[in-house]
Amino acid sequence: MMIPRIIFLLQFSTLIYLFTVYCFSSTDEEATALLKWKATFHNENNSLLASWTLSTDACRDDWYGIICINGRINRLNIANVGVTGTLYDFPFSSLRFLEYVDLSMNQLFGPIPPELGKLTNLVHLNLSNNQISGSIPPHTGSLTKLETLSIFHNHLNGSIPSELGNLENLTDLRLSYNQLSGSIPITIGDLTELKILYLGLNNLSGPIPSEFGKLKHLTDLELSYNQLSGSIPITLGDLTEVKVMYLALNNIYGPIPSGLTKLKILYLYSNQLSGPIPSELGNLKNLTHLDLSANQLSGSIQITLGDLTELKILHLFSNQLSGHIPSELGNMKNLTDLDLSANHLSGSIPITLGGLTELKILSLYSNQLSDPILSELGNLKNLTNLSLSHNQLSGSIPITLGDLTQINRLSLQFNQFSGPTPSELGNLKNLTDLLLSHNQFSGSIPITLGDLTELKLLYLYSNQLSGPIPSELGKCNKLTDLRIAKKQNWR
Repeated sequence: MMIPRIIFLLQFSTLIYLFTVYCFSSTDEEATALLKWKATFHNENNSLLASWTLSTDACRDDWYGIICINGRINRLNIANVGVTGTLYDFPFSSLRFLEYVDLSMNQLFGPIPPELGKLTNLVHLNLSNNQISGSIPPHTGSLTKLETLSIFHNHLNGSIPSELGNLENLTDLRLSYNQLSGSIPITIGDLTELKILYLGLNNLSGPIPSEFGKLKHLTDLELSYNQLSGSIPITLGDLTEVKVMYLALNNIYGPIPSGLTKLKILYLYSNQLSGPIPSELGNLKNLTHLDLSANQLSGSIQITLGDLTELKILHLFSNQLSGHIPSELGNMKNLTDLDLSANHLSGSIPITLGGLTELKILSLYSNQLSDPILSELGNLKNLTNLSLSHNQLSGSIPITLGDLTQINRLSLQFNQFSGPTPSELGNLKNLTDLLLSHNQFSGSIPITLGDLTELKLLYLYSNQLSGPIPSELGKCNKLTDLRIAKKQNWR
C-alpha cells in the first residue's frame, strides 16, 4: 500500500518541479526580453530602472514597475521615468500575459509597431505624453480585452483606423493632442461601453458621425480644435449620460441639439453656428459652463437662460445678438464670468446684474448699450475685471465703483460719460489698468489716483479735463503707459 503512495508523491513532486522550471524559465525569457529593450534606450543607465539586471529576478526581486501573477509579468508601469528610446525592440511576443502597460510621460519616439496586436490580454494601455509618431496600427483592433487606450499628446498622424471599432470593452479612448487627419470612423459608434472619448486637437475633418448617438454610457466627449464640419447630429441629444461636451474650434453649423439633461459643460465656441440661441437650453439645469462665443448666432438672448441657476461661466461674445440684456440673467447667482461683448446689444444694463455677487468678470464692451451705469454694480465686491468700453453709456461714474476693491481692470473708454472723475477710484488698490479715455469727463485729475500703486496703464486722454497733472502720480512707479492728452504718451 505504501508503493502507490510513494509513486503519487514522486509524480506530484515532478509536476511541481516542472511547473517551477517552466515558470522560472518563462520569467527569465520575459526578463531577458525586457533587458534587451532596455539596452536600446539612449539613457540605458536610468537610475529608476537600476533594479533591472541579469543578476536579479524580475518577479522575486521587485524590479521597478513590474508586478507578476503566477510567476509571469502582468503589469509594466514605468510612467515618467525619463526613458528615451523607441518601441522597436519592445518584447511584444515575450510578454504575452501583460494586462497593464503604462509608458506615459517619457521620451519615446518613432512609430508604434504592428506587433502591439500580440498583447491580446491587454486591458490598459497608456502611451500618452511621449513623442511617438506614425500612424495608429490597425492591429490595435486585435486587443479586444482593452478597456482604456490613451495615446494622447504625441505626434501621431494618418487616420484613426476603423478597426478600433472592434474594441467592444473599451470605456476610455484618448487620442487628443496629435496630428490625426481624415474623418472619424463611424465604427467608433460600436464602442457601446465607452464613457470617455477625447479626439480633440487634431486635424480631423468631415462630419461628427450620427452613430455617436449609440454611445449611451458616454459622459465626456471632446472633439475641439479640429476641422469638423456639418451640423451637430440630432442623435447627440440621445446621450443622456453626457456631462461634458467640447465641440469648439471646428466648422460646425446648424442648430444646437436638446435633450442633454445631465450636461454640465457645453463648449461650442469658434464655429459657424447660426440662428437664434435655442430656448431649450434653459432645460439643461445642470449646466455650469456655457460658451457659444465666436459664432454667427443672432436674435435676442433667450430669457430661459436665466433658468440655468448652476451656471458659473456664460460666454456669448462675438456673435450677432441684438435686443436688451434680459433681467432674468440676474437669477444666475453662481455666475463668476459673464461675457456678452462684441454683439449688437442695446438698452441699459439690467439692475439685476448687481445681484450677481459671485461675479469676477463682467465684459459688455463693443455693444450699443446706453444710459448711465447703475450704482448697484458696486455690490459686485468680487469683481476683478469690468469692461464696458465702446458703448453709448452716459452720465457720471457712480462713486460706488470705488467699492470694487478686488478689481484689476476697469475699462470705460469710448463712451459718453461726463462729470468729474470720482476720487473714490483711489480706493481700488489692486487696479493695474484704468482706461477712461474718449469720454466727456471734466474737472481735475483726482490726486487719489496716486494711491493706485499697482497701476500700469492709465488712459485719461480725449476728455475735457483741466488743471495740473497731480504730482501724486509719481507714486505710481509701476506705470508703463500714461496717456493724459490726445496724441500724447507719457512714460
